[in-house]
This record gives sequence, C-alpha cells and structure tokens, in this order.
Amino acid sequence: MSVGQEIAKRVEKLPPEMQEQVLRFVSFLESATPKGESGTELRRFAFSLDEVSAQQMTEAIEEECERVDVGEW
Repeated sequence: MSVGQEIAKRVEKLPPEMQEQVLRFVSFLESATPKGESGTELRRFAFSLDEVSAQQMTEAIEEECERVDVGEW
C-alpha cells in the first residue's frame, strides 16, 4: 500500500471535523513547499559571471548582508 493510500484509509476513519483539520494541514503543507528552480536548472548559469563581477557581488554581500540590525525587528 502506498503512503497516499495509507493516509486516505486512516483519514476516512476520522470524524468529519478532524478530516477538515487534516485538509487544512495538507493545504498548509502545500503552501509551505518551497517554489523555485532546481539546482540542475541553475547549472546553466555556472561560470557565467566574469571574475570581476563575481568579486563585486561577493563584496556587496559581505558589506550589506552580513550585518544583523538587532533593533530592526
């Protein structure tokens, strides 16, 4: 029996209000699933930056993204 079949079998045994709770949870899980490109899809961009541009991006990240502003939140 597959996982999906096992879940369906167990959910069928629950009272309707608990089935609705399961449905809400599944909807939450679907929305929480990260969306985006796979690493394989992004490989086509590998080595597309020249060394100077890559260095500039690294410096910008280190200067702007490595700090925590405790009072910001």
